[in-house]
Amino acid sequence: MTGLQGERTSGELRQEDLSAIAGVKYGYLRLLDLKEFDQLGRLLTEDCTASYEDGRRSFEGRSAIVEFLTGALGDPGIVTQHQCHHPEISVGADGTARGTWYLEDRVVVPAHDVEISGTAFYEDAYALVEGTWLISHTGYRRVFEERRVHSTLALISFRSRF
Repeated sequence: MTGLQGERTSGELRQEDLSAIAGVKYGYLRLLDLKEFDQLGRLLTEDCTASYEDGRRSFEGRSAIVEFLTGALGDPGIVTQHQCHHPEISVGADGTARGTWYLEDRVVVPAHDVEISGTAFYEDAYALVEGTWLISHTGYRRVFEERRVHSTLALISFRSRF
């Protein structure tokens, strides 16, 4: 079914919604790596929840999430790279959406001569707030994670969900 002159009908999937949801996720990743955590917070609903490290670190509320990210990654000596791709997005008629994203990430901490990298799947939820898509939940479950000595790339540990 198609809405009249831009009106959305129940269950209709619009390209504008998919593009906006992808844009908010990409913005989250960019601001995360640039350590612009206050701006990143503007992409989250006030009551957003987050579940990092396979649920070992969970947070409720925008301010708690921003505070955690600032404390965990705010040190300029920690360099991160987060890339998400292969989105699977479904948009509901009620102004909500869900998205699964494949994550590849890398964290380098030269002061401790350590490098962490791996892959995971983000499971996100989104809400349409005053015409703008925001993240209402974000979290990931690891596929694998490896820790290496940064200077030599010697393997310290490897874990997999399998």
